[in-house]
Amino acid sequence: MCDVESYIYMPLLEETGYMPKNKYSTGKEIRMHLERIAAKYGLTDRVWFRTRMDECIWDDDKKEWVMKLAELVHGGKEHEAVTVTSRFVILTTGLMLVPQVPRIKGIEKFTGDCFHPARWDYNATGGTPDDPSMTRLRAKKVGLIGTGASAIQILPELAKWAKEVYVFQRTPSAVAARYNRQTDEDLFKNEIANKSGWWEARCLNYCAHVNNHNPKPALDLVNDSWTNMPSYSAISGSPGYDPKTLQEIQKYYAYLEELDLKRQSKVRGRIDDLVKDPEVAAKLKPWYSGWCKRPCFHDEYLDAFNNPSVHLVDTDGRGVQEITENGVVVEGEHFDIDVLVLSTGYKSPFLYSPPGRVGIKVLGRNGTDLDAKWSSGVTTLHGMMSHDFPNMFWPGFIQGGGNPNYTFIAEQAAKQFAYIVATGAKETRSKASSDKRYEYNFTIEATEDAEEKWAQKIVSQAHMFGASAGCTPSYINAEGEFENVRDPEKLARMARTSIWGKGQEDYNNILRAWRENGRHEGVEIKSV
Repeated sequence: MCDVESYIYMPLLEETGYMPKNKYSTGKEIRMHLERIAAKYGLTDRVWFRTRMDECIWDDDKKEWVMKLAELVHGGKEHEAVTVTSRFVILTTGLMLVPQVPRIKGIEKFTGDCFHPARWDYNATGGTPDDPSMTRLRAKKVGLIGTGASAIQILPELAKWAKEVYVFQRTPSAVAARYNRQTDEDLFKNEIANKSGWWEARCLNYCAHVNNHNPKPALDLVNDSWTNMPSYSAISGSPGYDPKTLQEIQKYYAYLEELDLKRQSKVRGRIDDLVKDPEVAAKLKPWYSGWCKRPCFHDEYLDAFNNPSVHLVDTDGRGVQEITENGVVVEGEHFDIDVLVLSTGYKSPFLYSPPGRVGIKVLGRNGTDLDAKWSSGVTTLHGMMSHDFPNMFWPGFIQGGGNPNYTFIAEQAAKQFAYIVATGAKETRSKASSDKRYEYNFTIEATEDAEEKWAQKIVSQAHMFGASAGCTPSYINAEGEFENVRDPEKLARMARTSIWGKGQEDYNNILRAWRENGRHEGVEIKSV
């Protein structure tokens, strides 16, 4: 179940007229809504499902991208590779797609069922995506490694069905209430979806609170645990504060810590209120800044530990020691396990380029490797395009705007892509081309100067995120990898992987102003 409000997370609600069933939607409902969108816009027959892109190479003579694809069939087998060409490529590779499996000693020896939540094995548990009745676990001991955003959703369901559940915890999550509830139809129509443009306005209101605007809007439209966590601006940016000197920066960090202390104290107090065993409650308490790990929100997770069949195995930050053929070892103690769920997260998006996150090899003009360019120091225009990679776009995040609602980030990027391509078509429509294969015969590319200037703006705001230094391992700091960097050159390159330091709305305003001035500064458009 999603922990971002469905009224702002689910896209195109205005256009489809759909009303989400609850304040927070299930994966099934989100999937059905995507099918609704695809049907409305005639996309269903244009999607090539179960197909992986392996490489994408720019042909500078023909001014097109040449892609090698592999179509997957049942059982993971592949058909022969297929080559396709396109004038434009948009890399919507998301943020966290590649499951992360821990390198635990002996993990390959385990003989029971073992899987990552991203590849849930219903053959092992029973049930289906439509019917989560995990009847095959009734006589099983289940091990759940991890206590992050996925695990907190999994545990309450496992507790309903499994004979025993052992939760192996490295670092406790800060779990606030979600307060999910059914959508009131009258309220939705009269107070939420009551005017044109309501969806974007609600998203902006949400960002104003999450990004800790100063001042904030008087009315908090979403009013949930996200919008009541202004300290999250420590990693999402804020337009309300602009510290310059070392003293001002230190004062700003102290201010964030003060905000967070109040919030984390409430989170710990909630644990005492809900978990009956004081020893278990103590081990579930997060003693770190709330922005260090992805904040979690759930209404049943903590109460699951009151179930006598649920056992918390706290590893005191060290993690699981070893996995055997039939169990898990922590501090020399062996726990017999029949089914092992590796709720261990995903690879950090901050370590890879957009195609690199999913293993796509991208070579631009003159064979320039996007991963190599990324690792040597990220340069983009607005976090969406890069020099030597004509007609290729991606919806930001790194060097772009930041907020927990990625749908809004993608929606703003889509506006920008549409404007850029439409501008290219308008400026080149009077120029004939001999290539009749494509409707659009032009290239669009960021200039070197423009992308370097944008990168420097990103670097100049990187201090806005300095309060996150010293955090516990998570995807936010690449499982602690960033904490170990001391080399000045590497630190300078890391600063380029930041997001826009002044929050999502300020970033949106920059994009809108760029479009409205009509000069497409920093972008070259050429007929082909």
